[in-house]
Amino acid sequence: MGKLYTGDPSEIIQSFPHFNLQMHCCHYWWIKNWEHKKLSFPFWRIYNNKQKGGFMEYKHQVYGMEPDTLYLIAPNTDYSSRLYNNAIPEEGYHLTGGRISETTKKERDKLIGSGAIEHLFIHFTLGYPYDNVSSGIYPFPMNKHFEDKIKLLQNYLTKDVAQFNFTIFLTIQSLICELLFKMGEEKWKYPVKDVRIARIISYIENNINEEFTNESIANIANMATNAFSRLFKEYIGDTLQNFIKKKRIQSACLLLLHSDKSIDEIAEETGFANRYHFTRIFSKFTGYAPARYRKNGIIS
Repeated sequence: MGKLYTGDPSEIIQSFPHFNLQMHCCHYWWIKNWEHKKLSFPFWRIYNNKQKGGFMEYKHQVYGMEPDTLYLIAPNTDYSSRLYNNAIPEEGYHLTGGRISETTKKERDKLIGSGAIEHLFIHFTLGYPYDNVSSGIYPFPMNKHFEDKIKLLQNYLTKDVAQFNFTIFLTIQSLICELLFKMGEEKWKYPVKDVRIARIISYIENNINEEFTNESIANIANMATNAFSRLFKEYIGDTLQNFIKKKRIQSACLLLLHSDKSIDEIAEETGFANRYHFTRIFSKFTGYAPARYRKNGIIS
């Protein structure tokens, strides 16, 4: 006979994985050109094209974007994109497109008749460690659940692109969760090495505009500075200060692409001393000046 519990069942301490799903955008566009030599951003993406003709290439594998397939793309995946046999420019991108909500039915039919493709895309992040999975493009065949959700989103985004009601928001979240589930359990297995490191990474992500020193971070972890610095590099494979710079840049990338804040405001919000310092570090890590990165990433 098993143990009898007569008190509050919550006396059993349970541990659950923690993730912080942050939505950054959900858009429905028409596109006639989508030629990018390199697309790589620090967030997850979901793509679905309503017509054939879109292509992505990653690690010499070409993905023809079928209408009956959803494509989940992990953060920091370097890939190129194009429509049809259009040439990919050596630098930058070639984009022609616009929001479907800004077209009439007649204009939309004319665009599709002339070769435009209806392109649904969603950007989101999950936080550490789930934004640090292996890069890659994951195609999933459309099932009835996916099809119903995609149609609902397409219809909604045809009319409204700014204000999402609770039902639509839940629809997006359920689509994301189902796709992540289908990636397989092995993708989400992270060895637990030291809870102090995980706590510090979470603290850095949530307070990215603060000034961090090795000493101040080590104090939060209740460790000596040198001991914590060694432990952090052993666990992460990078120095603490270089890791903080990368996190600042990742936060800046999200703000450049998904907000209308000025570059000065973004520099301040992500913990850089000034715009000059921000531009120098951002260009070093991404290969683009912030303004060009924002322009190149207008749709991705």
